[in-house]
Amino acid sequence: MSSLFYSLLKVFESPSGYLVEIARSRRDCPDTWVNEWIWLEQRHAITLQPVEDGEGLTFEEGNLYLDHPQGELRWSNGRFETLWRRDTQALPLPARGLLELHLS
Repeated sequence: MSSLFYSLLKVFESPSGYLVEIARSRRDCPDTWVNEWIWLEQRHAITLQPVEDGEGLTFEEGNLYLDHPQGELRWSNGRFETLWRRDTQALPLPARGLLELHLS
């Protein structure tokens, strides 16, 4: 099960959901770990797709701006999420379950 092969690195909370950064092993090379950003809201999870020629935290879905302990996720459609950093243990069980389902 994939939940054994990821580590929760960062958790950000917003009024609409959670943004998490994880490190997980690649399926084709279990000794290689990659970092991913995943947006979680009620019954929906998406992995943000990095833009190859973008700098920093630029994704196909939008841009992520971090200024510890908060940040902002600006979606490509104009929507934005104000984010507050939380301890990784603060990710609630329903969101953690959604994350694990998304990763499986």
